[in-house]
Amino acid sequence: MVSFVEIKTDNLQLAPGLKVLKAREYLSYLDSQHLVEAAHAKAGTIVESAQQAYESEKQRGYQDGLQKAEIENAQTMIATLAKCNDYYLQVEQKMTGVVLDAVRKIIDTFDDVDTTVSVVREALQLVSNQKQVILHVHPEQVIDVREKVSSVLSDFPEVGYVEVVADARLKNGGCILETEVGIIDASIDGQLQALKQAMEKQLSERQSSL
Repeated sequence: MVSFVEIKTDNLQLAPGLKVLKAREYLSYLDSQHLVEAAHAKAGTIVESAQQAYESEKQRGYQDGLQKAEIENAQTMIATLAKCNDYYLQVEQKMTGVVLDAVRKIIDTFDDVDTTVSVVREALQLVSNQKQVILHVHPEQVIDVREKVSSVLSDFPEVGYVEVVADARLKNGGCILETEVGIIDASIDGQLQALKQAMEKQLSERQSSL
């Protein structure tokens, strides 16, 4: 930058190489200096604003990243829970079949006549107020069941008479009680089917609630 010398007396002489600056030119110089200083100040303000905007965007990006990560984690957890529920439901469905098969195998080890008499005893508890009961069994079991049913009736004095009849529709171990008020399927197959339906209904209700 060129330096200037203010002349305070008319008797002074300039040293060689120096130039006298006119008042108008000096004022222009001062104006230009003010413009430069204002430009520097404005530039500083712009830089500061830009820095603040950068920091704000940086912070917002950080918060957006956290929110996105939280959403992704929640979605992952929901998907994992859904897979777990599906897996447990599949296991329960398989367990229903396993349990029924196991029960059937255990029952198959029992004597058919004893099994029939046992289910007759359970069924008579439901119709103990009936005076007469007709008991349907497999034809091959009629004689054996007749012999044993009298011992069962001793526990049900309210039942006056039980007639044992052959029913070719039934399998060994099958049993149907017929009374004046209705018919009861007391056979093992019927009870297992009812158990299966109850388990499947409960499983279906659980699936609907998920």
